[in-house]
Amino acid sequence: MPSSSFGSRRTEPYRSFMVSPILRGCPLSSFVVPCQHSLRSAVEVASAVRGMTSSQLLRAFLTVISPNVLEALPDPGEPNPVDVSYRQVTLKNGRTRRVRVVPQLRVRYPVRLEHATVRKAAWAAATIGSADGARLITSGELAAVETEMCRCRLRLEQLSSALETLAFRPLQQPIHKPWQATYVMGFTHEWGLDPQTVNSRFRTLAPIYHPDTGLLSSAERMSQLVEARNFLLRHLRR
Repeated sequence: MPSSSFGSRRTEPYRSFMVSPILRGCPLSSFVVPCQHSLRSAVEVASAVRGMTSSQLLRAFLTVISPNVLEALPDPGEPNPVDVSYRQVTLKNGRTRRVRVVPQLRVRYPVRLEHATVRKAAWAAATIGSADGARLITSGELAAVETEMCRCRLRLEQLSSALETLAFRPLQQPIHKPWQATYVMGFTHEWGLDPQTVNSRFRTLAPIYHPDTGLLSSAERMSQLVEARNFLLRHLRR
């Protein structure tokens, strides 16, 4: 009898954590959320390691982390076709019926949450602490990241400004002479050039001027760069 009392006192702190003061006394709503098999398996493993059920793990996590905080996370996704299976069940009348089986997360929480929110919480609760999983950071760490991002933005703006100064000014007419093509491609003259040198310079400049991904995205410059390369290649083959 004493040992039973001791065991009860020893586990009480864990019970208090699983049912926090925020949730204690509130009626819990029970519902299920469809998910991918890999997510459910990860939650089951994480809850088993902590000596909890999957439902207790999710409830404890959502007690500490407000559902609103999870909005920025991507939804792990609903079940894929490969996650769905079928099985035969026997009805009371003796007949059998083919039933669709989908991986699910069983949740007990004071309010019903959106399925995406539960899946986000499940992913975070199952992966927190792992190398490629969720991570809790302090305000100091967040401030350091924001400072570094500001520094990178400033350097990017300075680099863009420098490139804009060094970049060629688009010509107002089509390219008809070698000096026009060499000007666009950044060569001083056409003497001594070969196709390999021209193509190498083009591969260097194209990522800078590309209208979709370039640091100095410019459809006009990119168009003239292509025109200049083609002109020089034709000129060198004569």
